Amino acid sequence: MTATGTPEPLDTPSRLPHADAVRLEGRMPLDWVDTITPASALADVMIDNTTLLRALLMLDDPRAGVDTEHGRNDAIQQLERRIDLLLIMASTALRGMNTIPEERPCVLSARYLHWGSEEAVGVGRRVWARIYLRHRIALPLMLPGQIVEESVENDLLWHRLQIEPLDEALQNDLERFIFRHHRRQIARQRSGL
Repeated sequence: MTATGTPEPLDTPSRLPHADAVRLEGRMPLDWVDTITPASALADVMIDNTTLLRALLMLDDPRAGVDTEHGRNDAIQQLERRIDLLLIMASTALRGMNTIPEERPCVLSARYLHWGSEEAVGVGRRVWARIYLRHRIALPLMLPGQIVEESVENDLLWHRLQIEPLDEALQNDLERFIFRHHRRQIARQRSGL
């Protein structure tokens, strides 16, 4: 992680598909579960995902709260997003679910999540990947999907999760977040040359 909390680029599988050209790479805490329990919590998980991504977008860029239609900064909206994020984190901690998993090399794109581990998950298996985008924020982005490929490279078993379709607003927030961090990684790589 860099000083700003963004993941460092890393060696990733050489066979990543072209569709993953815009991606977020780094070592991030990640684990996976088979199901969300209870099943009725699915809607809440997606709302938490939206809150998390919008809060991260706002924290990454203070201008994210600008109302582009009216050209004004909505400080109340920014405050609400921060409060929502804090409430979700507090309730997660109270439920005892805030144990941060092991860091793994990860590549997140809008449609796929790749990660390396020592254990097999199983091609065809449907899982929920829990990826912590910021170490300081003990709340994971939870992505449902199916393992479509597993391959060995660089002494790790790389898993490729095809992310299930998300609702449009959540998908847009995910794409914005990934694009913003991808652009920053490219800029850091260029400045290091």
